[in-house]
Amino acid sequence: MMECGSTILNRHILAYAVAFTCLAVLVTGTANADEVPFFANSNVPDYSAWMNVWRGHGRPQPYSRSVVHHNGLTHVEETNDGRSEIYYGNFFGNVVLQAEKNAAGDFTSFRVNTTATQGGYLDLRGSRLTVESDSQAGERCRWWEIVRQSLQDRQQSGPLWFSCLSGDGIEVATKVLFSDGTPMAKTQLVKLVRRPVADSEVNPPAILFDPGFWLKPFRQYSAKPATAADFEASMVGRNSEIKLLRHYPWRSEEFRGKDGSSRFMVWNELENQGIRVYSSKGHQHLDASRRPLNPKSPWDSFDHTTGRVDLNKSESLEESCAWFDMMPNVADAGRRQCLTADGIPLRDVITSGWGGGETYEAVSIKRRSVDLKEMIAPLELLDPSKWGFSVAN
Repeated sequence: MMECGSTILNRHILAYAVAFTCLAVLVTGTANADEVPFFANSNVPDYSAWMNVWRGHGRPQPYSRSVVHHNGLTHVEETNDGRSEIYYGNFFGNVVLQAEKNAAGDFTSFRVNTTATQGGYLDLRGSRLTVESDSQAGERCRWWEIVRQSLQDRQQSGPLWFSCLSGDGIEVATKVLFSDGTPMAKTQLVKLVRRPVADSEVNPPAILFDPGFWLKPFRQYSAKPATAADFEASMVGRNSEIKLLRHYPWRSEEFRGKDGSSRFMVWNELENQGIRVYSSKGHQHLDASRRPLNPKSPWDSFDHTTGRVDLNKSESLEESCAWFDMMPNVADAGRRQCLTADGIPLRDVITSGWGGGETYEAVSIKRRSVDLKEMIAPLELLDPSKWGFSVAN
């Protein structure tokens, strides 16, 4: 098993690689579903709030959270260990954009997810006003219980979510309890200012939807190795087909499933850098990353390779190829590719210890010069309005 991952994570990796139906698992789980404030109604005034957050997992020290609200739109920033998690949310549109900045203040990742399933991104099933009240930094509030699970799930496992709203509907505190009532996490108000808020303060920056930013090279790359030819290829599997382009160290992939699902992805093989857009019935997902690959944990989040181990086995398909294990030391998942001497996959076999899998065969290969401009995601896929947002320039 990978040192940095659990069986659940490895299963998520494979499910993404095979069926692309589990994208929401990592993003919409209820472990941290309070990215944006809860609203009981739509007439909450504009405000700015500063809060302290405590979460479990052996972190006794609080970290800071700021919230800016205007007309149901919120801009939230949480700073912890030198990193900032940033959320832009449309509560009544049931959509949240999550971004991350490093200690230098540079964006390193973002994602946005939309879904037509019950509860949607925020996983809300309902809410009810309790009889409990509180006071936070001089603001009186009433506690609401937020229902994020079915009644059966709540009775079995929890957790229990609560939001304390002021008289005019502003969330000034939150708490999350385990099913036995012991605390899991809490948020407490430090300061609240009711003031007019401009649209630009609650709209995400345009740079998040700019492919040029996410694909800007980190550095000059060495000359292309002999095993990294430029090429265009089409591969067909049982349930889907893929078009591949490569210009070292960049690759792009267009996926089409027989069920109508689609995906566009472009990434840098030498970094954890790229853009991915996925769409299926009732579900859309966009994420981007711009991080150097961690040599201690070389897991590429785009094509899920964790290394390259020569299996000392060759085969003659359309031409000669050698087999490599592209996901060594990963539990419950596997990926093997038969590569030509210049690095073109002729067969790609994805396996699972729990039932899924797909095998792709190359049906056409063209060795040719490929320009990075050919790999840029179509602008309509990154249109902010497609994802429920306006942007601040």
